[in-house]
This record gives sequence, structure tokens and C-alpha cells, in this order.
Amino acid sequence: MAQQAVVIGGGAVGVASAYYLHQTGWEVTVVDRGEIGRGCSYGNACLITPAHSHPLPGPGVFGQGIRWMFRRDSPLYVKPRLDPAFLHWAWRFRSFCTRDAAARGSHALQSLSRMSLELFEEFGHAPEPGFFYQRKGLLHVYLDGDAAAAARQEQQTLACEGFDARVLSQSETLELEPALSPIVRAGVLIAGEAHGHSYEFVQSLARRIAHRGARLLTGRAVSRIVTDRGRVRAVAIDGAGTDSGEDLPADLVVLAAGAWTPALAASVGINVPVQPAKGYSCTVDAFPGAPAMPVFVPAKRVAITPIGDRLRFGGTLELAGFSDSLDATRYRAVIDAARLVLGDRLQMKNEEAWFGYRPVTPDGLPVIARAPRVDGLIVAAGHAMLGFTQSPATGKLVAELANGQTPSIPLEPFRLDRF
Repeated sequence: MAQQAVVIGGGAVGVASAYYLHQTGWEVTVVDRGEIGRGCSYGNACLITPAHSHPLPGPGVFGQGIRWMFRRDSPLYVKPRLDPAFLHWAWRFRSFCTRDAAARGSHALQSLSRMSLELFEEFGHAPEPGFFYQRKGLLHVYLDGDAAAAARQEQQTLACEGFDARVLSQSETLELEPALSPIVRAGVLIAGEAHGHSYEFVQSLARRIAHRGARLLTGRAVSRIVTDRGRVRAVAIDGAGTDSGEDLPADLVVLAAGAWTPALAASVGINVPVQPAKGYSCTVDAFPGAPAMPVFVPAKRVAITPIGDRLRFGGTLELAGFSDSLDATRYRAVIDAARLVLGDRLQMKNEEAWFGYRPVTPDGLPVIARAPRVDGLIVAAGHAMLGFTQSPATGKLVAELANGQTPSIPLEPFRLDRF
């Protein structure tokens, strides 16, 4: 009889984990408190970008975050609050804002993202991929008077990290992407980067595993992980409107619940220091003259991504805890950044506003590890803004851990006991 795996979380990381576990012979059940793929996988920027694989903490970031606390439209907004868990998280975050920590983190994240990109290539070029996917590169654009110098500096940094990046003049940038406004003064083209429809990707994997016998339980919240003598035995879920819930027997539990991971980990005495960081996006119908390739605006930390017949603007980061309201000022900042670089070409037909909670650890690296002291529990969470980019690699690594195989890449940087 096949072993039973329960994956908590139906986002890109959870569904990718279920996919690779199912491929290696596990009977899999995916449980999600909402619908499959409707969290961050639904409205993220849709970039698959090893070049953007840097941890959030870095030299000067903590001080910049404090200064931006007084600007609600800033790329990073931190809401002051007397929450002990957040204050402890912020203190740890501060300790990782060093050059050495950032370099180590970037190396680990880029290794994970490069592995993912290879796996996306396999998915994207399958006979029936089931989701929009292209590999056209990524165009960074620079706007101010020092644009050329900023572009050269960025290219040099990327080259040192092993990326194929080329500085473009204003005319070269506008020729490559005619959708851009002349306010763009320079660009950097990063070859080899990809983009894809993240929600379609999650849905396509979910359909594949369901067709092969996996069970998908949606609208069911997990109340706790059940253990016996230090080993997982089941996952307790609510009754979805009934008086009684259900215990799902499990030989393996994969905790991939994004920003909701800490509460579930606490049910078995495990601390996973993840904070919810709200991100925003706006999606509209593609229009004549819309960008044909993804564009990133470093000054605004906003991406403009074509996804089939739709165009998405995504960005900003808001550390304010869980809040079910859309901040109009921050949402408008994303649209204003797109309008700035697209000019009068921008059309806002069938506008869809979105926000979601990105799970962020103090050092900006995810946890991909077996939980200490709880046999049969694997944690896969804390990917921040890189959940979509890193989901296939994370899923494959989870399956390797579950099957006792040597991981495809070193997992030391992603261990849970590093905090």
C-alpha cells in the first residue's frame, strides 16, 4: 500500500510538492483553506527570474524601511505595531542586513531559482503545457538623469553573479520594447529570464495530479497537525460548515501554507518565523501596443508582465500583519508606476485589483527542511516574492527529502534550525 502524504497549502509550492510526491509513488491529498491557486499564486507578478533572487534584508535596507514608514506609497512600507512576534522578527531581520549575509543569501536563492527555471522549461515545452509560458528575457528600465550610470552598475552586478546582461541606450531600449515612453532613459536586458501565468501553472499541475488520483480538498481549514510519540499521524481539518471535522491519516505532512504556516507549525511546537508581507497587483486586458516582454522598474520595484491576453502590474511590499482591506494608496502606486513608463498607451480595460500575503522570513530565504523533533513533517514555506519562481524546485526537493534521496542542491541554507 502506498504511503499517504498530506500537503497543507494549494499554492504554487504546495501543488508542486504534491506533483513530485505523486510522481514518486505517494498517495497525495492537498488541503487548502480557500481555492487551489487563489493566494499569492493568483495575482503575483508572474516572473520566473533567477536574476531577482536576492534576500529582502541587505545593507541599508533596515534604515531605508524606517524612512519609508512615513510614505504610504513607498516600495516597502512597515506599519509600526507592538506585536511581540513581529518585533522579534524585525530584530532578527536587522541582523541579516549585512553585505556578507546578503551575498550568502543571494547565492542560495539563485541556486534554487536556476534549478526551478530548468524545470519550468520542461513544463513549458511539454506537448500540452496547460499554462502560458515564455522565455524572452527581462528588461530593466531606468528613468532619471543618472539612468545610464545606474544601468551600467546593474549590469556589472549581474555579470558578477553569472547573468547575461547587456546595457541598452535609450534608443535601443525603445526599439526593443516600443510600448515604453521616452521617459525611459536606459535599460538592461537580462537574457534567459522567463515569465508565465502563475495561476494557470498551479491549475495545470492540480489537474494533472487529480487526473492521476490525487485528492484536492478546498475550502477546508487545517486546525492542527496530529502527532503521536514524535511522529505525524494525521491532519485535522474542519467540517466545512458541519459539526464534525475530519482527520486525514498521514505518513508525511508537507506544511506549505505560506503566510499561515507559523500557526500550524506551532500546533506541534515548531517555530517558523514568517511574517505576512502584503503585495499588490493590477491586471488589465492587453491593448494595441502593449509590452510584448516583461519590464521591471527598479526605482519603483514594479513589474509589468504580459500574460497572454492580459497585462499585469505588480509590486510593493507592506509589512502590516494580516489585513483584509486593499490600501488604495499603495495599489495606486503600482498603477502609477506602469503609467509612468507606458505613458498614454496604457488602457485600463477590465481592471482587476488584487492583494496577497507573501511569506517572509527574517533572512529572506525559505525553509525547505524536515522539522526537528517531528518525524514525517517537512516545512516548505517563506519564499517571499519568489514563490512562483522557486515552486518547481522546492516541490522536487520536498519529494527528495521525503524519499531519503540526496537533494539536487545543498539544503543547508534552507534548514529550519538556522533561526
